[in-house]
Amino acid sequence: MRILILEDSIRTLSFSYTLLRSRLFFEIHMVTPLPEAGLSNSLAPGAARNVHAMVKELIRHMPEPNLDNPFLRNSWIHRALAIECVAMGLNLHLRSSANENMDQTYEFEGTAANVLGTKERFDSIVLPTDIERGNLWHGFVSVEQIDGGSIDRGDGTFETWRATPQEKIEVLQEGTWRGQNPIEAVRIAIEEGVREATQLLSSLK
Repeated sequence: MRILILEDSIRTLSFSYTLLRSRLFFEIHMVTPLPEAGLSNSLAPGAARNVHAMVKELIRHMPEPNLDNPFLRNSWIHRALAIECVAMGLNLHLRSSANENMDQTYEFEGTAANVLGTKERFDSIVLPTDIERGNLWHGFVSVEQIDGGSIDRGDGTFETWRATPQEKIEVLQEGTWRGQNPIEAVRIAIEEGVREATQLLSSLK
């Protein structure tokens, strides 16, 4: 089964991870305009390393923040998932984009064009995540705690997510996220990907 994924995210990588660990054969292509998986100038919510069983299996791909700190940055989890999926057979096309033709085939630009043709057909298309759902949260990385909800990142910085922008102290990095609770962001993304993959696997039985 040929699958085209139009987004590089923790959700879509979890989807790929679940399929590639099954006993069925999948040819999965993922396109991203970025030069590296998980690369972003915007902060995204991190998580505890026990947030999901899948994350525990990926620790070997992540830098060790320190021996006492269980917190993992979002980008570390994202990158570790990408490394594992590529090792299992995911075709990750960096610096690439896909355009749908009138006949429902796809044409590719960037590095993917060197591998895929101009009229490629796929059995399933995975669309980008709907980011317009839920409340808007503002995230910050700072060298000091902003409030009681600040999480120690283990390198002398703290990650904080609030419902209102931060204006009192200087921050090193900022980002926004939509949902009910940023602390649950990674778990929710993984579970969504696993659920979508499980539904697909069930439909093939």
